[in-house]
Amino acid sequence: MKPKPTLFFLTLILIAAYGCKKDKSSNAGAALIGKWSINKTVYHYAKDTTITGISTDYYNFASDGALTIHDHSDSYTGKFSMTNTASVNIRMLTVNGLDISLESSPTAYTISYASESSIVLSSPPIPAGQTVIYLNKQ
Repeated sequence: MKPKPTLFFLTLILIAAYGCKKDKSSNAGAALIGKWSINKTVYHYAKDTTITGISTDYYNFASDGALTIHDHSDSYTGKFSMTNTASVNIRMLTVNGLDISLESSPTAYTISYASESSIVLSSPPIPAGQTVIYLNKQ
């Protein structure tokens, strides 16, 4: 009995369709670029504290690696770089226009996507605590 060409072509189409499925995590760097509203920031320290973002709060990740943050009355500038699809290094350069020493190493935040329009950045857990930032795409 000869195999039917239809079954063969159907199998090829299924393999091709599955093989072409986009991997969302592989494009995390490109997805991070843009302006993100701060939904909330949670500080896990001796006492957990949640600060809700206001309409003027944002993180702006530029395609050239520049980062601008406005969080309530504070403003920051810095640089960011992707270390892999699930991590971003952030180095702050100024706080409210004042220079910060460039000797400090960048903080590596873990990235997890809740959806196409939101992202969660988690600082490394340290003995004193951890910071988790919830952002929404503008």
